[in-house]
Amino acid sequence: MYRIIRSSLPAARGLKTGLHLAAVLTSALGMAACQQYQTPSDLLFAPGFSTTRQSIPYTYNTPYDCRNFSGSGWKAIASGLVHNFGDQYRISQAGCFKTQSECQAYLSVMHSYIDVPRFMRCNPYTA
Repeated sequence: MYRIIRSSLPAARGLKTGLHLAAVLTSALGMAACQQYQTPSDLLFAPGFSTTRQSIPYTYNTPYDCRNFSGSGWKAIASGLVHNFGDQYRISQAGCFKTQSECQAYLSVMHSYIDVPRFMRCNPYTA
């Protein structure tokens, strides 16, 4: 017959309790350091970022605006549907970049804003 033998050493039980206490204190201090979060529910249910029309990155009148781009590079086109609570709207953005890695990085950022992507692609571009 087999029996489960539990450790009855007080040191083992004390170590386990101390580790739990250290984890709770670390979590409490970490949350207290974040001034914008006051309670655990604030931390869990706070929105990641706003997806209003004003918060979506635009390339117009920036160095990545295709109207001002010269030479060869890559053109990123990102379009799709954005859901913001009860609102939903379609967006379409384009930007021109010197390297393909910059183009892919831009599409990655746009993918975080677009909930239902319709078209996301980097194409070679010459102005």
